[in-house]
Amino acid sequence: MANYELSRNTVSDLLSDNIQISPNTNEKLDYFRRAIKNAYPDYQKKFRHRARSFAVFAEIIIKRHNHTIKNNSIKHQKTYFKNDAYIYHIIEDFILAEEAKQNPEHTFTRDEYVDPTILQFENLIDHRYQNLLRYDFQKIKDPKLTLYNLTSRFFQELVSGIMLLEREFYNDSFIIWRSLLETTTTLLILYENDNLVGKFNERRNIALMRVKVVDASRQTQKSKAKETKQQLGFKGVPDYVAERYGWAGDLFKSRDYSLRTLLERINMVDLYSHYAFASLFVHEYLISPEDLRLEIDFEKYLLSLYFKLYEAVRIKINDFTNDLDEVKKLEQGVRKEVNNFKAQFNDFSTRIQTT
Repeated sequence: MANYELSRNTVSDLLSDNIQISPNTNEKLDYFRRAIKNAYPDYQKKFRHRARSFAVFAEIIIKRHNHTIKNNSIKHQKTYFKNDAYIYHIIEDFILAEEAKQNPEHTFTRDEYVDPTILQFENLIDHRYQNLLRYDFQKIKDPKLTLYNLTSRFFQELVSGIMLLEREFYNDSFIIWRSLLETTTTLLILYENDNLVGKFNERRNIALMRVKVVDASRQTQKSKAKETKQQLGFKGVPDYVAERYGWAGDLFKSRDYSLRTLLERINMVDLYSHYAFASLFVHEYLISPEDLRLEIDFEKYLLSLYFKLYEAVRIKINDFTNDLDEVKKLEQGVRKEVNNFKAQFNDFSTRIQTT
């Protein structure tokens, strides 16, 4: 009979509890050792050859705990290990998730086959995102901190969009791309104009006031709205336009306050027609990729759009990832596929510009 044992050191290394609140006492460490040891035989029996190893099973359970406990009250963080129901609930949730994931008919089961080019792009994104996460952002201040946060937001949206693309949820992937274009535009503008970071962050504060997350008097809100209009240099602009573009007021040479104008500033205005085209999917017209199948391969079209945004920031984000040389090989396959599709992409771009 197998002897499933976890050492206290192993459990301690895997735990990420706030030890100022809940030290890693022997009682706590033994709590995990005992529960995981007792649960593994039943898990192994249930999944047989598909079961993870004991070490992997233990790591998954403890990491699930790490994710769960940080959102709990301080009181619960101090005492959770005195309640067996807590850890067994985490184990049960993991087993239910495994059952769903390994059911080929389940809606959320990942396909066994993933388009090779999409998989290459995913590997590239993962490599750079992991490097970003290892960056010690706690040692930096604005404007660099805001650039880091926007870069993190860029990757989160990129990951979301490509996951949807992989699953062939093209409409939703296109909606995410539209948001990613806005994030990319802001990121590139602030990289080139970091003196605007303060105004950009004030935009966030104004939005939080408007939705009542941050307390502010009516007079304060009016004062902030007036301030954003002054930044644009035009009092007649609606509040929502001033709130959205006031931070970039110095960049507008006319009263055309729009994403298109900002895209012109960063030489990416050619993507605006695709942004406008995406509105057919954002605002429900029940248009689907099948309606366009005679016009363009929608999967390759979306892959090209996502890769164009990656290309736009690939050098800038190296400030935080420091991996530009090592990712060149990872980029080659995706870039080749996008280049091979370039003629069809450009032809389709021309057509949607005239609609």
